[in-house]
Amino acid sequence: MVDGVGYYQERGKPARKIVTGDIVEIAPNVEYWHGASPDSWFSHLSIIRNLQINKNTWLEPMSEEEYKGTCVWK
Repeated sequence: MVDGVGYYQERGKPARKIVTGDIVEIAPNVEYWHGASPDSWFSHLSIIRNLQINKNTWLEPMSEEEYKGTCVWK
């Protein structure tokens, strides 16, 4: 992560707080979301590589209720 405070979460697992300098490696076929914390902005670099189809698969947007209910902010 470049700067700010964010969260990363794989479906079915607890959310992980991420801060400047953190690296998140995501295995193939893992559903996840990432974004800024409610009280911070979030900037990151992303390198995506899918040799078989060479594209991302974007899932449904997370609702505000899901976002607030998923993470433990403190």
